[in-house]
Amino acid sequence: MTNLHAATRRELLIASGTLFAWAYLPKIARAEGRDPRLLVIVLRGALDGLAAVAPVGDPDWLALRGNSALTLDGKPAALPLDSFFALNPAMPNLHRLYTSGAAAIVHAAATPYRERSHFDGQDVLESGLPKPGAADSGWLNRALASLQPAGPAG
Repeated sequence: MTNLHAATRRELLIASGTLFAWAYLPKIARAEGRDPRLLVIVLRGALDGLAAVAPVGDPDWLALRGNSALTLDGKPAALPLDSFFALNPAMPNLHRLYTSGAAAIVHAAATPYRERSHFDGQDVLESGLPKPGAADSGWLNRALASLQPAGPAG
């Protein structure tokens, strides 16, 4: 003969809580233990791309850049990224992030805009669109607006 066990309130709450938690298991399983970030550095003004990330492995680098060329044996020495490129020595934190794999460098990237207006070129860069004046918001603002909210803050 089988004895039926009447569940206590505590057992019922534990079972209900377990079933409720089970519904969230897929979401918990997808959670990552990292804090992804996007850092965008747009070089404006005097610091150009070659002053930030120098092609020190190019045999013509010194002849073309002259005294302003970054070198691995300069004072101060450029920070090597690989066998061809080196980072400006004034950027040790970016170098640390790069060598640890926490940052990537997209060097010599440009938009298709080829007109002579600096202001229109900046508008194209910030809007992420091929023509100036085509948007009233920037690419980052539109990207953030398209993300689904993570839920209530807490």
